[in-house]
Amino acid sequence: MANRPSSGDTDWGTKANAHDAVGHNNDGTHNEAGLTAQTVNTTSGAVDTGTTAIPYDNSAPQKTEGDEYMTLAITPKNASNKLRIEVVWNGAHTGDLALAVALFQDDTASALSAVVEKAVANSPQTITLLHYMIAGTASETTFKVRAGASTGATTTFNGVSGSRIFGARMGSSITITEIWV
Repeated sequence: MANRPSSGDTDWGTKANAHDAVGHNNDGTHNEAGLTAQTVNTTSGAVDTGTTAIPYDNSAPQKTEGDEYMTLAITPKNASNKLRIEVVWNGAHTGDLALAVALFQDDTASALSAVVEKAVANSPQTITLLHYMIAGTASETTFKVRAGASTGATTTFNGVSGSRIFGARMGSSITITEIWV
């Protein structure tokens, strides 16, 4: 391992020490690949209900299926960077059905990603979705989370049977981390 500069020494740019400095290549040049460019988050404890189904079939969920419960915008620093999108959705459904959570971007009709869990009637569930993608833009883009069961009975976001539980401490969230490439 290279020797670190002594107190007051500012010679961190040498080849011997460059690999010890985060964000620098061995030749001393700047490299941010793999580091976090930014993170944005929204968390909601609000209760909401919906009755729009997301069919449990072999088609991609559409932006008109399910009900929208959360949105989060990000303006990527570089269109080539990667986005890590993590969704935590808490809620319940009134039936013993397939409960789906889907991620959408802007006005794109088909979901980017979707997950499904078997719902037990009126039992709270935590459903997580993780999606990676290339940003593809350096302009603001909005991600949307929709959820619904395979039939249109009542889905409750952050609660059960249309009511909140845990005094609004049951929170759902979207976290987007932009990663330098």
